[in-house]
Amino acid sequence: MKKIFYVFIILVAVLSCKDKSLTKKANDSNGYKYEYVEGDPTGARIYTLNNGLKIYLSVNQDEPRISTFIAVKAGAKNDPRETTGLAHYFEHMMFKGSSKIASLDWEKEEPLIQEISDLFEQRIATNNPEEKELIYAKIDSVSQLASQYAIANEYDKICSLLGATGTNAWTSYEETVYVNEIPSNEVERWLITERERFENLVLRLFHTELETVFEEFNMSQDRDARKVSFKVMETLFQKHPYGVAVLGKAEHLKDPSMVNIMNFKADYYVPNNIAICMSGDLDMEETVKMIDKYWGDLEANPNIPEFTFENEDERTKIDKFEVFGPEREFLTIAYRTPNNKSKEAKYLDLISQILSNGKAGLMDLNLVKKQKVMSAYSYAWAMNDYGLFQMGGSPRANQSLEEVETLLMQELDKIKKGEFDDWLIEAIVNEMKLNRIKSIEGNSVAYSFVKNFISGEAWEDWVFEIDEYEKITKQELVDFANKFFIENYIVVYKKMGEDKNVFHIEKPKLTGLNINRNAESDFVKELKDKEPKEISPVFIDFKEKIKTQEIVNELEFNYIKNQSNELFNLYYIFDMGRKHNKELPIAINYMKYLGTKDKTLDELQKEWYRLGINFNVFAGEDRCYVSISGLDENIEASLKLMEEIFANLESNQEVYDEYVNGIIKSRNNSKLDKNTILWSGLYNHSIYGKNNSFTDILSETELRELNPEDLTNIIKNLLSYKHKIFYYGPSEDSKIINLIKANHNISGNYKEIPPATEYIEKEFNKPEILFVNYDMVQSMIAVVSKDVKFDKNLMPIAKLFNEYYGGSMSSIVFQEIREAKGLAYSSSAGYRQAGELGKSNYVFGFLSTQPDKMKEALDALTELLNNLALSNEAFANSKDAIIKQMNTERIIKSNIFWTYESNKKRGIDYDNRKDIYENIQKYELADVNKFFDDHIKGKTYDILIVGNKTKIDFNLLKNYGNVRELSLEEVFNY
Repeated sequence: MKKIFYVFIILVAVLSCKDKSLTKKANDSNGYKYEYVEGDPTGARIYTLNNGLKIYLSVNQDEPRISTFIAVKAGAKNDPRETTGLAHYFEHMMFKGSSKIASLDWEKEEPLIQEISDLFEQRIATNNPEEKELIYAKIDSVSQLASQYAIANEYDKICSLLGATGTNAWTSYEETVYVNEIPSNEVERWLITERERFENLVLRLFHTELETVFEEFNMSQDRDARKVSFKVMETLFQKHPYGVAVLGKAEHLKDPSMVNIMNFKADYYVPNNIAICMSGDLDMEETVKMIDKYWGDLEANPNIPEFTFENEDERTKIDKFEVFGPEREFLTIAYRTPNNKSKEAKYLDLISQILSNGKAGLMDLNLVKKQKVMSAYSYAWAMNDYGLFQMGGSPRANQSLEEVETLLMQELDKIKKGEFDDWLIEAIVNEMKLNRIKSIEGNSVAYSFVKNFISGEAWEDWVFEIDEYEKITKQELVDFANKFFIENYIVVYKKMGEDKNVFHIEKPKLTGLNINRNAESDFVKELKDKEPKEISPVFIDFKEKIKTQEIVNELEFNYIKNQSNELFNLYYIFDMGRKHNKELPIAINYMKYLGTKDKTLDELQKEWYRLGINFNVFAGEDRCYVSISGLDENIEASLKLMEEIFANLESNQEVYDEYVNGIIKSRNNSKLDKNTILWSGLYNHSIYGKNNSFTDILSETELRELNPEDLTNIIKNLLSYKHKIFYYGPSEDSKIINLIKANHNISGNYKEIPPATEYIEKEFNKPEILFVNYDMVQSMIAVVSKDVKFDKNLMPIAKLFNEYYGGSMSSIVFQEIREAKGLAYSSSAGYRQAGELGKSNYVFGFLSTQPDKMKEALDALTELLNNLALSNEAFANSKDAIIKQMNTERIIKSNIFWTYESNKKRGIDYDNRKDIYENIQKYELADVNKFFDDHIKGKTYDILIVGNKTKIDFNLLKNYGNVRELSLEEVFNY
């Protein structure tokens, strides 16, 4: 990546001088026309091929990898009204291959696919439930026949073959976007593959994927935040399709039309409605040439359906709603707003950040930091036709949602009255500039390409976007706020209680399909013949890359120079945490609500924001750190301010009392979160029993009896303990050392870190089912078993096993459970290695499924954990995938230090990726089989389940072991 030492100054200069269009046109050396913007720090080029395909390119040579997005201007708002959810369903089907990808014999498969399509149309045409069921049975039968010609997940296997990572997609209201990060030498094979699936999509394995979509819909019924979002959208948008969830309506999902899906493709999946967006280590001119070679002959559609909509009626009143569910209480206030091309969209964006920016926003200072609410936020979301402005918050103990609503509206009223600091807009704009620098540093500019294409704006608008914010005055915002924020909003109260409107789609009868795991299409064979020149891996010498020296005795200073820009990170790192002192995290978090003897909390927060500095404190189980980051020109002022806080922190009994109330409320909220119940509560209970680090906490009584002065003394004395310092930034190490000497405790007489509490891992002598009741449509299931202590020699084979068995959508577990049988939306399994010496490795599996599928899903998972499914083809693909990924993996910048720290916890003081790389190349399938026999097979498992006990067959669960229903008090210890 080109050095941008003065990128902040450049941005300021460029943004302040724009008074005319700076978009220019040019021809590259191959004669392709492109546009660029003068002064664009990303150096982006935008090409348009003859068929209308847009190409956005930017170069970043930090790593030999490229972030790719293929964006289609077709989202949920383009769904046919009678088949909502179609755009999202289409996204799912894009992973099923084409007439060449994932097909063993297209001539034989094609008529069966057509027959399935015809049967779905027949099913739509009848209203007779019995007839629908009979037709579905025929669909299931014909799908069985068709599956013998299909290769499950071959597209994902191709992505693994290329060494791609992050393979995914998303559907929103305006767009559907397909994502991959590829090695820089795989552009051609990636383009060939994507051209094939975009042009010749086949709706293969359709009815099992329908099961997956059903599961995703049912999952949305278990997420209270999603239900609130649905209520907001359907209320604000009663005419526009924004009012229908992206997932679609249940009645439409149950009656899908393959014909409508293919019509949707013909209308929208055409080159003049698509953009290929790429950022990374690429040659722009060669890349465009290749894109034209493989995509340039795709036929444009001159008649893309024009999206039209009926304008929403003007809102003239406040509407209030209640949504119920088992999760914590919160509320949302929402206004319908103008679209993303309006000046008002920028006003709203600034107002949202004046209210809530995480540091010095009105809600941050007046509500969150003053502990008047548990949380508060605001944000603006502008889409192509309309937008939303939302505020929200969650209550403290014994506080009503209506009280939170009043407090939020009071902060909004301050905007109307101009009761906010004049400098705040400038500080927000400076924060935008910092974030822009960070986006330029990585490949996230490719995502900005996507947003720009979907919105229809010129790239110049993005380049100079901050300039437009900078022109906005405080008076403009005040005038706008008074005109816009009137009594026409909606409020949704999310309350605790049974949701009587929850609906879930029942699973149809489905026979498991053939997945032909060992098969390979001719397309893949031909693709393998186009193997590019290999990129060599790069392994690093930590001791060479990290300059380490002692400032004084026992004060270690670690230094890595930032060669890219003017941003810095400075950390004080302490190898102690909650295991060493249960009061330490209490003190660290208490610190966030306090001022010093000379500065109030508000003054501190505002000072950090003025400086453009992030100040952070964190305490984990075995480490805590204090950090500052931002523009290096402000490092001296920010270092002094940080040291001042440590030296002069002032306690406050009233603040502490409210802080404890907040802790208790937060704990109670955690007991309402199903993910916390499973992955923090049950998981730790399974590994350690009831005495574990999750439950070993100060009780409410102990918290209330603590003297807050003792907590501030913990903070003041923290710097007297052994610690180390890490700096990543553009300054020379000598300058930073001098700053530290001038401001930091460098006595050299540091206290030893106190001993840590050790929690004893339990033995898995007999199978147990640990169950917690939770009101939800689906059930979340994890299986866990203990293996040997961490051994670095197992890392290569464990990595290969994980890739082969549970590492991706082309893995064995995913294929068997989701693709072949449609038993779960999420399914995975693997071997989890400990993060430090002396700790055990664990075997795990996970399922998210409906209760009526639990037996089949559990049987399938336990079978896979006891009998290795062997596939030479899958093994070879997994091995190649790891090698290709490691060839282009680079540990760079500050990650060098953190990787080294992580390795040292495992007793490794070098870049052991070299060991992994060399060993993986030697392994055969027999080695994976032996690893499975030695470390996976025949183990005694705990099965952890969070679900609705009224929907679960406990007699069935007894077949897997002793069933123990645990109360939340047992799981959380409070």
